[in-house]
Amino acid sequence: MPVLSRRLTRFAVAGAAALGLTLTIGGVGFASGGDSPNGPAVPPTRAQVVAASPAMAGGSEAQFITVAPCRIIDTRVAGGMLASTARNFKAVAPYAAQGGAAAGCGIPAGITAVQVNVGAISQLSSAGYVKGWATGATEPHASLVNFDKSGPTANMVTVPVNGSGSFTLKTSGKAHLFVDIAGYYVKPLYVSLTPGGAVYAGISSGVVSTTHPSTGFYTVTFNRNIRSCAAVGSDMIFSGTRDISPDVTNNADANTVNLQVTNSSNANEDTFLTLSLTC
Repeated sequence: MPVLSRRLTRFAVAGAAALGLTLTIGGVGFASGGDSPNGPAVPPTRAQVVAASPAMAGGSEAQFITVAPCRIIDTRVAGGMLASTARNFKAVAPYAAQGGAAAGCGIPAGITAVQVNVGAISQLSSAGYVKGWATGATEPHASLVNFDKSGPTANMVTVPVNGSGSFTLKTSGKAHLFVDIAGYYVKPLYVSLTPGGAVYAGISSGVVSTTHPSTGFYTVTFNRNIRSCAAVGSDMIFSGTRDISPDVTNNADANTVNLQVTNSSNANEDTFLTLSLTC
């Protein structure tokens, strides 16, 4: 917004304040009163929130992240065969107790599902199948892979995990299992905040907590490490006159983003804002 236009807008808002009115300019409402030079904006609509940050996902759909194929389970190495029983496994390291890669496979916390190649090797000429589900959830009817005494068999499947990154595999029959991970699903990371630092209208994904330490400063803590993520902040109302600077590197907690909001006078100021991360 040009300087002259901003001054006229402030003059109009000040006049509205004197009359105790709410002024609407360009489809955006400005409530009277407040200590902002522009006057405090009325809460934005959800459409304004999404428009303010094109990088912010419109919902909570999961994103798929590929990894180099990596073994997370091998019951021949540790644990022993499954004999018509269920066993819980970890999609997130450590894997030593289940025969997987000692160095881990780079799978972060906070995932919702994994894409894995599940293999079964029949033992004692047994035939059967393998089922898989998020640990603690209801056992599904469908199987992931069927096996018999003819030799190893495998199938690439998607298996959900619980909040701790665990899933359950169950055999009908006796078999050793091996599982190689090829990718994982994770919810996008984003949040909309009120000027006071609370989550606005429930619009968030992966957020653990938010704080508002002082004027113009906010912190958002997510459910996983965001050090390597790119962060984008946008003002929902005054996008042309607010600078929002997110920092993902200078917090002792690797899951936390620091944000600073400044106005056109380079002064710290509170506002409605969105934050989205691309990892």
